[in-house]
Amino acid sequence: MHDIDFLPIEYHQEHAKRQWKLWRALVVAAFGVILIVAAISQYRSHGRAQAELDAILSQHETAVAQSNELAEMQSELKAARTDAELFTSMRFPWPRSRILAALLAPLPEEVTFEKLDISERKSGPRNPAKRLSKAERKAENEELEKLSPAEQDLGKLRGQLASCQTVVTISGTTSESAALHQYLGQLSRENLFWKATLSSIESDDNDPKGTMRFSATVVVRPGYGQPGGPEGKAEGGKGKDEG
Repeated sequence: MHDIDFLPIEYHQEHAKRQWKLWRALVVAAFGVILIVAAISQYRSHGRAQAELDAILSQHETAVAQSNELAEMQSELKAARTDAELFTSMRFPWPRSRILAALLAPLPEEVTFEKLDISERKSGPRNPAKRLSKAERKAENEELEKLSPAEQDLGKLRGQLASCQTVVTISGTTSESAALHQYLGQLSRENLFWKATLSSIESDDNDPKGTMRFSATVVVRPGYGQPGGPEGKAEGGKGKDEG
């Protein structure tokens, strides 16, 4: 049995239109809600990203400030170290009093000094400089200009000290050659001296029987701040002219 619809066709058409408008409004509203939720979520994500970016920028600025402070401290430390090395190089070679004390401490009774001379001798550069081309000299000068005045002075001073050597010349008498040889051997083992060698020894008719005249040379090691010298804290001293 079929239901009989007595409503006119226009009524059904209007009802269908209202249903379609309702669904369209619901769909538009749903899209609107989705867009609003997406916008809120994006806004929150942007806020978190901005906060993280601000924190990173703050950390970056702190790191840059610390890096600049460290670079400045390293520059000051380098300048202070250069000044200290220059000052040390100017105070040494070894004080004369230090050299004399090291010579006299192990001196045996059988050996007598008549003359002692401490002098600086030119030994020639330890590493002979090669001839530079015009371009190489120009590049070298440009590098020197980048150095501070203290660094330039230190380089020049070290260049001068590299070709100098402190030498002690001793002449005197001995009543026993074995004691003299033992004495020179002991000097050669001293940290202050490079080597001690006997230059000559001979008898003299004018001296008491058994007495011999000798001459010896003692080479002093480079001091603190000199090329080839000891490293570490320099020992106390008043300067090369002390004593």
